[in-house]
Amino acid sequence: MTLLFPPLVETSFGSLYPAPAVLAGYLADKGITVHQMDLNERFAEFLLSPPVLAATGAGEVPGVPADSLSAAAARLCTRYRDRLISVEGRHHFGAGSEFGYLLEILAQPYSLDPDETVLGPLPAGSGLGRAYLDFYEWADVAGEIDDDVLMVGISVPMGPQLFPALVLAAHLKSVRPRLRCVLGGPALSLMDDGDLEQLLRSHCAVDCVVRFDGEQPLLALAEGLRAGVWSPETVPGVTCLSRGELCQVRPGPGPNLNTLPPPKYSRSALSRLANPTMSITQARGCYWGKCDYCDFVELYDGSPPFRGRHPGNFVDEVEFLVGEFGIERFNFVTESIPPAFARRMSSLLIERGIKITWNSFAMVDRRFDRELLFLMKEAGCEFLVIGMETMVTRVLKLVHKSADREENIRFLRDARDAGMKLQVNLIPDLPSTTYEEAMSALADVEELSDCIDGISVFPFEATRSSNVGRNPSDFGLLPAGGSQSSGQSQYALNHFDNVDPAMTPEQRREVHRRYRDYAHRVNARSTADPTEPQDIGLDTPVRLVQEKLDVLDVGDKLVCTHMGTRERVTVPVAFSRALEPYLDGAWFTRAVLSDRLGEERSAALVRNLAASRMLAVSGPTADSGRFHE
Repeated sequence: MTLLFPPLVETSFGSLYPAPAVLAGYLADKGITVHQMDLNERFAEFLLSPPVLAATGAGEVPGVPADSLSAAAARLCTRYRDRLISVEGRHHFGAGSEFGYLLEILAQPYSLDPDETVLGPLPAGSGLGRAYLDFYEWADVAGEIDDDVLMVGISVPMGPQLFPALVLAAHLKSVRPRLRCVLGGPALSLMDDGDLEQLLRSHCAVDCVVRFDGEQPLLALAEGLRAGVWSPETVPGVTCLSRGELCQVRPGPGPNLNTLPPPKYSRSALSRLANPTMSITQARGCYWGKCDYCDFVELYDGSPPFRGRHPGNFVDEVEFLVGEFGIERFNFVTESIPPAFARRMSSLLIERGIKITWNSFAMVDRRFDRELLFLMKEAGCEFLVIGMETMVTRVLKLVHKSADREENIRFLRDARDAGMKLQVNLIPDLPSTTYEEAMSALADVEELSDCIDGISVFPFEATRSSNVGRNPSDFGLLPAGGSQSSGQSQYALNHFDNVDPAMTPEQRREVHRRYRDYAHRVNARSTADPTEPQDIGLDTPVRLVQEKLDVLDVGDKLVCTHMGTRERVTVPVAFSRALEPYLDGAWFTRAVLSDRLGEERSAALVRNLAASRMLAVSGPTADSGRFHE
């Protein structure tokens, strides 16, 4: 069997998604020969290949004009490609990468939030389908699959992977008609039964779909093929068409996580990553499992809603993976790490002298007290991602979150005191939130900015598979036709059309804008140049920030884009001629520009560039008069 992880998950560039490795470990332990291909990581290589960068930067890729952000990212990636992929082929766009964000922007035109159109036949040879087919041919995916492989399993955890996965299945079947193509993963597990039937009828290259836990269904399918039998309609957890009718076999219980063998990561794939983070499963499901807007609790039908690892078994696996691969940076895969587990696991890491750094999702829980947070920090916790969502106690109680406003405040302050870095997720418009409540919650969070290292803002999106989508009136929502997905779930097929009368559309847009502005201020603290326009004197040396700046000459003006902030400044031709000698990052002063533009116009140009953080400011050294930053 070959397990394939298709594009597109931009946030996984520079790392390996754990699901194929977990499945490979299980299947190999049962005697199935398993190969793996991380096509998401290969897609990053494709996007960064010189011909694709050149075409994208020149505006020659359909749907990506030369003045788009993605084209600007391509031009900057061309300039700094060796910082993203070394001459040895090592990938430097994972955690901590200086230029990794450019790759994510470069990939955005290829991301498709799948709606009902993907359920029908694929459009032939054009648009996004053609782009992915070009990639699969460039990567020679079909040629890389050994002749003795009988089945491919295509993992689809995220919505934007669904369309590329369908293109991949069709491509493989066109080259290898006898190859069995099986799709699985959360995106399929959450799909409506009617949509799933339509997908199978339209995409005949997909032989069947595995929903929920994949280990035992894949094993049964593989063992059947090895015996010369293909009977997906008899396998628990599998959906297929049988004699023209939809056949869904209810899943059996998933495996005990404490009995699974270690994940089988591809050494060749890991060797290409400059700074790899290894993922290790802590749990499936959520120990809290009550948040009404969340549908991750729906992913494991046939099994208990939460299955967690024993701390000792978990630390054994960490120790094994450190010794096996020499990697000491880990991501713990869990919807929310339980406090009791975190306490015992942290103690074991310290007792055994296992030196790693790790991160995890967590929720605000009173059991994460100061003592535990200090202990987790000592045990190597690099940061926690916290689904805090809001500071409005009424709304938190409505959607059955564990914490209230006061507990959120306590947790943030204790984490700060422990030196624990927090990446905080906010949903400013959870169901029934009023404009006044949203702004009050923002004010609360702003007062605690010193406790937070990063902010992500997610406009609320109701999903059909969540309790909110099933019972909208309980949360003040009105069903509506034709409302648009916000795209936050990246899975329009699962979007529940609704109207929340608690805010007007204008108020909601204003709330989203204010929250995003705040998130930008927090996230830019470590990198933003604090220089204000009035700080730049007539003789103050400045230069254009080349490492963040794309400059596009469109004939009558220069379009300057700061890729970090996405801000743009348009420089008219009269100004651009004066600026042209310094586009390579050379130092200049307002006084030099004044000779050509005059004092007023040079001051305006420098002020606008500085306000958009496009200038680095320096001064002469005491002994040589040279400029330094």
